[in-house]
Amino acid sequence: MNAKQKIIIYGLGNPYRCDDAVGIKIAEQLKNILSDPRVTIRSGSIDGLTMLDEILGYERIIIVDSIKTAEGTPGDIFRTTVDSSDVPSSVSLSHGISFLTALKMGARFGYDMPHQIELFTIEIADNESFTEECTQPVKEKIPVLVEILKKEVDEYLT
Repeated sequence: MNAKQKIIIYGLGNPYRCDDAVGIKIAEQLKNILSDPRVTIRSGSIDGLTMLDEILGYERIIIVDSIKTAEGTPGDIFRTTVDSSDVPSSVSLSHGISFLTALKMGARFGYDMPHQIELFTIEIADNESFTEECTQPVKEKIPVLVEILKKEVDEYLT
């Protein structure tokens, strides 16, 4: 297996907090349609330092998570590329110690960090209600982002 083609997709969220579960739901669907041994798919509610251990040695990481912005419309999909050598140390996300801060620490300590880091996020409406169901606008975008990610992986591996 060519190490430069190893990909890990990580769906983040809380499975019991309504739309916050969207990253986990997408990861679970991807497990059913991506079977290439060069692709690892994981999900969970973990912080940046814990995730750091899981992404070492991969060429590319794709993080799938929810986002809640002041101006966003629930269901909007965003894609952001992250350069692990240029991550501000003061960034803080909602999952414990920032994943971006953990990336910076990993690079500083000389770990074999992914060279390509991308965040795919879906704007959410509700991350406070205790339910395993997403709101309708978010639920409708799950298959859309699953298809986008499948295409991304297929193109990268060919």
